[in-house]
Amino acid sequence: MFMFPSTARRLLTLCSVGLAPLWAAPALAAPVPDPPPDRAILSYPALRPVVNTSIPVALLFSDSPETPETSGLLYRDTVTGRARVLAYHANGLSTLARVRLLARNTGTQATHVELLRQGSATVPGPDPLVGQQTLLRYFASGPRLGRTLQPGESAALYDSGPLLPDSVVSLLLDLDTSGPLELSVVIVGEKEQPDSLQLGNLPTLAPDQFHQRGTFMAAQRTLSFVLPAGAAPVRLVLGGPDDPPLQGRDMLTGAAQQLKGNFGVLYDISLEGAAGRLLAASPRGGLYQGSLLLQDGQAPSQVLLGQGQALLDPAAPAFLWQLRTQRQRLLFVPANGSNMPLALVFYPRNTNRPPKGK
Repeated sequence: MFMFPSTARRLLTLCSVGLAPLWAAPALAAPVPDPPPDRAILSYPALRPVVNTSIPVALLFSDSPETPETSGLLYRDTVTGRARVLAYHANGLSTLARVRLLARNTGTQATHVELLRQGSATVPGPDPLVGQQTLLRYFASGPRLGRTLQPGESAALYDSGPLLPDSVVSLLLDLDTSGPLELSVVIVGEKEQPDSLQLGNLPTLAPDQFHQRGTFMAAQRTLSFVLPAGAAPVRLVLGGPDDPPLQGRDMLTGAAQQLKGNFGVLYDISLEGAAGRLLAASPRGGLYQGSLLLQDGQAPSQVLLGQGQALLDPAAPAFLWQLRTQRQRLLFVPANGSNMPLALVFYPRNTNRPPKGK
């Protein structure tokens, strides 16, 4: 599911942390007319952050095997504090199955778990809306009633419901725990559900050779930029060479992992000097369809990247928003099922033709 330019296979599939200022229910942004073709995007000056920090959020990433053919354990690790779970799998069983996220208190004291944000979706087959639907629900969600698990107690934090063969499920979930909590992503045949909280009989499924799984730390990045004055466009490329991938480990095998494209990482981006600029998106690695949360003034708005169809042509940027205030804040997570890198381009206000000479 998680694509990068070097990945030959392009599978597109459909499918909700401490960010209270943007937790109000966001409005859906109105479309902005697209600019003319622009093949000069990568020649524009690249924005360099004046602040670049990481927050110790653990990311449990479950995407391998992407299409499990038998019931079993897909990924497992133990977390304490803030964590994010990203799971993406297709039902390769020949029968109805469920993907579940199970939590177990492995400590000696009661552990409280708060569910902060969640986006998820399932579909019967490939669809390019996967990341967009997941992110729309993720950004629109907020804290839910938590629960306390006693030592040795287990609970399901997520259940996909019955999945037909070949159906796809996508999950993005943020949580916070007061103590050690073992998290397990499993796929279980529908007839096995009554015993699915008892993991002792479930085999650990081996990863495939195409996708990733693992635990990655510092899965939230805080970036601050100052947009230069003047009429020249500038760019910010996420998931590219200047945006290093997280390094992690598959805790089931011990193998080192690299999170290509940084899928599951939340970028908290602040902009100064943004008033009057036009924000556009240009896909740099293939099809892209997603969403971001923008704070331009008082009310947050969800902005669609690709409306009705995925963005594909890197020389056909899509206008997203005309920025009104000097200070902007946006939240961005790479969209499941899409390709990275992605360029965000900041054009001057009166962009109605390609740059001179292009």
